[in-house]
Amino acid sequence: MRIDDMRLFAAVATELSYTAAAETLGITRQTVAQRIAALESELGVRLVQRTPRGTRLTEVGKSYASRCAEIVRMADEANQSIAETGGPVRGALRITADPLFGEAFLADLVHDYQREYPAVDVELLLTERKVDLIEEGFDLAFRVGAMSDSALVATQLGPASMSYCASPSYLEARGRPRHPNDLAKHDCIALLPVQSASRWLFVVDGHPRWLAIHSRLRVNHLPTARRLAVADSGIVNLPTFAAKPLVEAGLLEVVLPEFQAPFGDVRLVYLGRALLAPRIKSFIDMSVERFRRDSLLPPPED
Repeated sequence: MRIDDMRLFAAVATELSYTAAAETLGITRQTVAQRIAALESELGVRLVQRTPRGTRLTEVGKSYASRCAEIVRMADEANQSIAETGGPVRGALRITADPLFGEAFLADLVHDYQREYPAVDVELLLTERKVDLIEEGFDLAFRVGAMSDSALVATQLGPASMSYCASPSYLEARGRPRHPNDLAKHDCIALLPVQSASRWLFVVDGHPRWLAIHSRLRVNHLPTARRLAVADSGIVNLPTFAAKPLVEAGLLEVVLPEFQAPFGDVRLVYLGRALLAPRIKSFIDMSVERFRRDSLLPPPED
């Protein structure tokens, strides 16, 4: 089996059309059909189903397609790494992150990266869902919390924490809490399902403690909870990076900062490869340097 066959099958899987795959690869449709048939014969499995409505992958074909795409990408990156030795960093870089994390950190980072590496094109996907880097062809992802995929390698950028915030108008009217126990007398905005509707986590005397709150309002969408806090609806418990832009703008104020609780590490994750493409390595290096230099997050603990 040759890598060219994997490249061909990956093109068919992407296009779901022999004709479109042939145009992409610059070969004839008949050649595509013959090579797919030969590949299926060699593997002893059916990869593609042809129906009157078009081309579909079998379940085995879907799994094989993602692996083929990754192998082709690794081969292309290895070739590109050698070709770029001593030359400018170039290529396309695909990055994904949570929208609120992107809002807080990534606009300036990506802008500065492209200014330093003008031959690199960047695609930045901000989404609340967890993107599959292999199946969707992304190079890097910013993630918060525990690692769940052993196929990925992570570079730790720093610990994330929660901030308890309210609008200045709300705090002027209702007073500023001095201790987490005071929240039982305040209107709190709870995030569902990730937060308890009746308790929040704090660090008291150096130990994590769940303490009662009065959750007059419960919301399952973090940006909406944040907007409600700005609109004087109560105190909200947000990731510090999600609160940061509004705190800096004077729209929210942090309360109880000495009781902030951690909720996981911020990591830059990518596929485990012995040889990283220069565009990926340079972005990782700049991200680490930027987060540490500008203290965007507390330094990772040794």
